[in-house]
Amino acid sequence: MKCRFTHFKKRKEFSRGLFINPKNWNSKQQLVKPTESDSELINTQLNLIKTKLSQAFLMLQVQENDFTAEDIYKAYRGEKLEKDYNVVEFFERYLKHLETLIGIDIKQVTWNEGKRKVNLITIFKFQL
Repeated sequence: MKCRFTHFKKRKEFSRGLFINPKNWNSKQQLVKPTESDSELINTQLNLIKTKLSQAFLMLQVQENDFTAEDIYKAYRGEKLEKDYNVVEFFERYLKHLETLIGIDIKQVTWNEGKRKVNLITIFKFQL
């Protein structure tokens, strides 16, 4: 079985590793007909997939940033988005640069404050 969704005319398709006899698929309701063995289990899994995709979409909407169908899929899978990696990596690189300037252009207190902020950003990201 393949799942497919569209966001701003961009499609994302992925497989869930389930096989359903096409004769037992109700395309209008997007459910497996009761004639299929394990139809209840499969329909429950389908509902779970729909719910998780909806949650991923809503989570990205709340962040008020532009996002793609691929971003929705990554959020559904529990993967971090590329955008998430870049913020922390940027600050960590910046802190490494600032560390070389301690005692020259900045004080240790300034660097410590920057490190504290990176730690807070990291903690905040993991709570989302």
